[in-house]
Amino acid sequence: MSERWRKQLALLGRMDWVIVGAMVVLAVMSVLFIYSASYRGPGQAMPDFYRQQMVWFVLGTVAFVGAAWVDYRWLCQWATVGMVLAVGLLVLVLAVGKTVNGAKSWLGWGGYGIQPAEFAKLSVIVALAYYLFDRTPEARRRWRTTGTALGIAAVPMGLILAQPDLGSAMVLVPVAYAMLFVGGARIKQLVWVAALGLAMSPVAWWQLKDYQKARLTVFLKPEKDPLGSAWNLNQSLIAVGSGGLTGKGYLDGTQNLLGYLPRTVAPNDFLFSVIAEETGFLGAVAVIGCYAVILFSGLRIAAHARDRLGTLLATGVVAMLFFHVFINIGMTIGLMPITGLPLPLLSYGGSFVIASMTALGLLQSVWVRRRI
Repeated sequence: MSERWRKQLALLGRMDWVIVGAMVVLAVMSVLFIYSASYRGPGQAMPDFYRQQMVWFVLGTVAFVGAAWVDYRWLCQWATVGMVLAVGLLVLVLAVGKTVNGAKSWLGWGGYGIQPAEFAKLSVIVALAYYLFDRTPEARRRWRTTGTALGIAAVPMGLILAQPDLGSAMVLVPVAYAMLFVGGARIKQLVWVAALGLAMSPVAWWQLKDYQKARLTVFLKPEKDPLGSAWNLNQSLIAVGSGGLTGKGYLDGTQNLLGYLPRTVAPNDFLFSVIAEETGFLGAVAVIGCYAVILFSGLRIAAHARDRLGTLLATGVVAMLFFHVFINIGMTIGLMPITGLPLPLLSYGGSFVIASMTALGLLQSVWVRRRI
């Protein structure tokens, strides 16, 4: 084995194994509870989502190791190419994409497909990290830099909104803000941009579809339409609340087993509800604890990165993952609007699993190179 390959393998050996451990726990829980969410009872036919999820985790592991293997400094030099590809795929989706659950967000071939929006989030993180890193400290505090950075995020955000996929588009807002803050933008600039966004919110509200408006407002009054737009939320609240301290037992969650928690959403958007019903408060805390480990480890990686580029890249990944976790768990317990954002490493879905594991691989790339 050549010296170069030995050095590369040695780098992978220095990965943050705490993150890897949390990933493995979440991946195992994902397969187990996707199986549970698909379970119909003894002898009943059921979809093989859990098998497909295992395939996605295998592919995601390859993406994770590959992203950790590649030097993030070299990768970020290709940020422009990545953004062009991401925008091109988003345009292609609008032209010839498949419509699923009211959103034209899939590029499909036969029975397979990808969601370009999930990979566009990563492209925006890499592009913003490289752009802000390449500016001088004085330039980072100028309005021009802030405006350009927001423009980088706004292009894919607008294309994702056109699908329409409100949840995925909104992820880019906290990502851009977090990276601008860490990148050295003036707080006054960020406040003014936020104020402008609030002022334009009535216009954005007017352009939403009726079902999107219902999703955003139903969490305020879930009793308003209990058999319609509030059904998923109410059943989720019952599932989470009925789990108690230790849950009803694996495969014994009645809300899920009897189909009150709709089987179309239980394996993905509402998998946390299935886990909470079957494992109770202790299981829910275990899930949140795994995410806390990953997020705090990500912050540590950002703080100890060898350069500002690594810090910015890690910040973007942590912001993206945190927003997904916060919104998804919040919407299952009635604290946040239902936006259809999945849980990283838990919810069913190939594109999001691979994108999430690639993002974690980028964190590892920053970590293993913090001293070289």
